[in-house]
Order: sequence, then structure tokens, then C-alpha cells
Amino acid sequence: MICKTLTPEELRPVFETHLKEAFPPSELKPLAAMEDLRRKGVYDPLGFFDEEGELMGVLLLWKHRDGRYMLLDYFCVPAEKRGRGIGGRLLKALREHYPPETVFIGESEAPTGDPAADAIILRRLGCYERSGAVTLNYDNALFGVHFKTICWADPLPDEGEILRKHQEIYLEQFGPERYERFIQIPLKPGEAVKPAPEWVEEAFPGGL
Repeated sequence: MICKTLTPEELRPVFETHLKEAFPPSELKPLAAMEDLRRKGVYDPLGFFDEEGELMGVLLLWKHRDGRYMLLDYFCVPAEKRGRGIGGRLLKALREHYPPETVFIGESEAPTGDPAADAIILRRLGCYERSGAVTLNYDNALFGVHFKTICWADPLPDEGEILRKHQEIYLEQFGPERYERFIQIPLKPGEAVKPAPEWVEEAFPGGL
């Protein structure tokens, strides 16, 4: 599988076609915000292709300033290719793309109590676990959505260090005021999830 950093011109149709299909509006930040993060040097939009050049999936990663910790911001396999084990291959290829000491933090939607919705949520968590991810002991809530926190690393760092790096990725980009309004890392047991913002007007005024 071939990994390529997507140019802004390549990312736009991927965003409009695949990411909008895969993620609800409450979970998908604006394309302009992704481009702003890329210009700041803290965002890697990666496309994975087969030998014929056909897109197999995209992974968008948010980088900590230390270069070692990476937040898996979005992970998407085109709809027509799902159910073929491609997701696991992509996650393996992703880890091979970066140095072995890289620590990948992931956020996967937490079960809701709705059996229909949870079937998909649990299947996704199972895919991550089969790829080597560990579910950590703290949850998080971002822009009104409750997530489980997962991590790929060998060896796994101390969970307190992972939590701190997770917080710093968001705090550095959003600043204290917006972090306090929209980010809950960790989400404490029994703590209510803060309401979702209007993405462009509230969370990303004028970019990041």
C-alpha cells in the first residue's frame, strides 16, 4: 500500500465525498480548519493507495509539537470498500509510515445505549483493538460528542503522560478559553457532555 501526503487540491474532493459521507456534521471540522492546521505544520493528511493508484483510505493526523505523539483526527475507508479488512491494513501501514517510537492517540465514539447505533460503534472499537490499540482508562468529550480514548504504542507510555499530551494538542491550538468551552479531556465519570457548538461560527472563528 502506498502512502502519500495529500495536497490541498487532493484533500478537497476527499473531504467533500468521503469524509462528509462517513462523519456527521457534529464530528467533522471544516476543511478550512484542516488547511489552517496544515499551514501551521501540525497536520498530516495522508492518502493510502493500491498499486493501481486507487484510493483505499485516508487518515488525518494532528501532531503534538514534540513530533512523537500523533492524534488520529479522522480515519475513513471509502464506503464501497468497507467490510474487506482494509481498515486494519491501513492502520498497520500508518504505523509503518512513522518512526517506531511514535505514539498514536485515537478517539472512538463511546457506546450510547442505543442497540442499533452501538452495533456500529462496538464494531469500530473491535477493529481498533484487533489492530493493536489499547482502550485507555479515561474517556473524553469533544464539541458535544463522547469518545473512548485509544492508543497504539509499543511500549505503551504511562497513561498520565498520554493524557497530558492529548490535552496539550488541543490546548495549544485552541487556547484556554475555547478549550474550556469545547474540550473535556478527561471526561470525568458522571460529568455531563458540554453542548456541541456551531463549528465555523463558534469553534473556529477565523480559523484556528
